[in-house]
Amino acid sequence: MGYLEKIQERFENNGYKKVSNYRLPSDLLWQPDLVFTKNSFTYLVLAKTNNTIPPSYLIRISNIPNKKIIPLIIFAQKLKNQRDEQFILSLGISIGYLIKGRLVDIHIRKKLPEKSIKREIGNKLQSIDIFISSKQDIDEREFVKRRINVLRDTHNYPFFTHLIEYDKFNLKKLRQHIDEEMNRCEWIVIVLEDNHSKDVSYEIKKAIKTIEHENIFMFVKSTNRCHNTWKKELNKIKNLENKSIHYFPYFNLDDLEVTLSKAINKRMGEICKKKKIKLFS
Repeated sequence: MGYLEKIQERFENNGYKKVSNYRLPSDLLWQPDLVFTKNSFTYLVLAKTNNTIPPSYLIRISNIPNKKIIPLIIFAQKLKNQRDEQFILSLGISIGYLIKGRLVDIHIRKKLPEKSIKREIGNKLQSIDIFISSKQDIDEREFVKRRINVLRDTHNYPFFTHLIEYDKFNLKKLRQHIDEEMNRCEWIVIVLEDNHSKDVSYEIKKAIKTIEHENIFMFVKSTNRCHNTWKKELNKIKNLENKSIHYFPYFNLDDLEVTLSKAINKRMGEICKKKKIKLFS
């Protein structure tokens, strides 16, 4: 009996019904190996014969198109550490293990009804305005905005993004406008790449002074040129007594997507835990 057949048998023994001709949602970004139904929920199962999965693929799986769909990864080996397990669960992805022919440690993440989540968040958490700081003419800028909006729509996070079109202002009015926009924001996402910008440098300095450091997320391109270009700003952050600014290197847009998603989900997990906001049953 093969690995998939063993998973199918164990699920069917636990009351799940296999669906053979399930029509996958058109906006599903991955291909499940097995599909089951139980108690009005549809379980899309990805079968892994080891204990690894690319983080970028996890991000795809976490984009759940329907609240009645539960993505579930079955691993053949235990994950290396609890941190990896908690990260996957934080994305709303269920996990379990098929070890020595037995299904063990199944963690099912069922998202609460959207109305309940919105009410829960609305009662306990105000909107979070996020300032995006980067050079205007780089791909990362719009990419970060889109990714934050995806996280907002997927998890009902109360995010509002703010970007400034720098070329629409003369220098004097631009700095005034930056101040006005940043004063509205509780978070800032900073993206640094190979070319310097006096305006981004100004935004970094202002963020250090006005935004709580645990709400500053800095993504720095992993090139020597980038580190040399932003050496002054990076050294300033490195020498801060408060070390709570979130600093992440990235290589490309795929890497940026993963690190950004992990950072924001982790921070929102901390906030939800502190405010006792429940998103999953």
